[in-house]
Amino acid sequence: MIRATRSRSLWLRLTVLATLAITVTVAVATAVLVATLVSSVRSNVTTTLNTYAESVAHSAVDGRWPTPLPPAPGDPGMWAQVVDSSGRVLAATQNVAGRPAMYMLTAGSTSPKPSPTLVGHGDEQVVAQRYVAGSTPVVVYAGGPTRLLSILTSDIRGHLLYTVPLVLLGAIGISWLLIGRTLRPVEHMRAEAAEITGSGLHRRIPEPDSDDEIGRLARTLNTMLGRLEDSAARQRRFVADASHELRTPVTAIRTTLEVGLAHPDQAPWPELATRATAEAARLQRLVDALLVLARADDDTLIGRREPVDLGRLARTVVDAAPARLPVEIDALPGIKVLGDADQLTRLIRNLLDNADSHADSWVRLTVAEAEPDTVVLEVADDGPGIAPADQERVFDRFVRVQAARDRKSGATAGTGLGLSIARDIVTAHGGTITVDDTHPRDENRSGAKFTVRLPIAGR
Repeated sequence: MIRATRSRSLWLRLTVLATLAITVTVAVATAVLVATLVSSVRSNVTTTLNTYAESVAHSAVDGRWPTPLPPAPGDPGMWAQVVDSSGRVLAATQNVAGRPAMYMLTAGSTSPKPSPTLVGHGDEQVVAQRYVAGSTPVVVYAGGPTRLLSILTSDIRGHLLYTVPLVLLGAIGISWLLIGRTLRPVEHMRAEAAEITGSGLHRRIPEPDSDDEIGRLARTLNTMLGRLEDSAARQRRFVADASHELRTPVTAIRTTLEVGLAHPDQAPWPELATRATAEAARLQRLVDALLVLARADDDTLIGRREPVDLGRLARTVVDAAPARLPVEIDALPGIKVLGDADQLTRLIRNLLDNADSHADSWVRLTVAEAEPDTVVLEVADDGPGIAPADQERVFDRFVRVQAARDRKSGATAGTGLGLSIARDIVTAHGGTITVDDTHPRDENRSGAKFTVRLPIAGR
């Protein structure tokens, strides 16, 4: 229940996050805008006051100031005072006439400070310029109320009072609609995925037409479902085939023992025991092969990786394994691959067993170095060969290209697993295995040649 509630609230959570992001963005943008406007207005007022102060300073003639000082053009609220070093007002505009010095300027400073006698002028902006009239150093003060800034601030606050809530409401609505539209395909995917079961892996979730993250997620999930379907199908076939193969030796052992038990006094027990032992050995080989395949499916087939001299290993396998026909071997020593020596031994033995069970008169094994940085292991025979249509299928599990196998069997011959295990071993070592005719250009001669290509160690 908790997971379902969280899933349904994702839409709301994303809307809240989007609204917060828009709110923060609008707030920052508004603050920057207000700061820029206020700074611009202050700069313009300061420039106007400095210009007015310069005009007042140049209005003196022979050290004498006009009385009153000329007013600021276009702004009756501006005022000006000319103050000497003792703080005495030498001249002033009409709107501040008769008043003592309202501001003072300390030595080395350019920012005027209000005089203790200043009363009733409120918030205003003032500039000061030092000047020498004749031989008398004076300071020209020019100031004016900041009504423009107050009006600007008031207007901005008034507009923001109505605009910001509308922007936030619009952001919430648009975010809700857009996020809902974006998540709608996800909900369709979830609903379809909820109906897919182990027996319905053929179904696929709907894929949107867009090439965004959701579209790629849908295609990835469908690809995963395809892999799961293939894996489940292979598992079902594997279980069915393994059950069938295991039933044969188990049935033979049971039948043999039942015959002996039915006639305990007359049964040829040594012969029955020999037959049961042979079937038990076949059963053991089949179980061992199934365990190898299980490890291959779990990617644990290779227990260790170390440099292995493939040519020397091939000669060891040929000398140790019993064979119906002698094996012609041409294996150069010193060619090493990185892998598991036990599994590589199993690979060579399986290929030799397959060739020995089908060859007419000879089996040949070759190990050589090829370009680029590859070692090639070939096992060829002069048997009936493998039809082109079966040359890929021969590596599938429990596949027997030929029904009759009356020749001497190898470790896994007769189960249809030897070549499948060989392919899994080669794949786990990063190589490839292929099969073709021993004499591809001679219609009168056939035979099969298995070619394994593995990367050389250390290159």
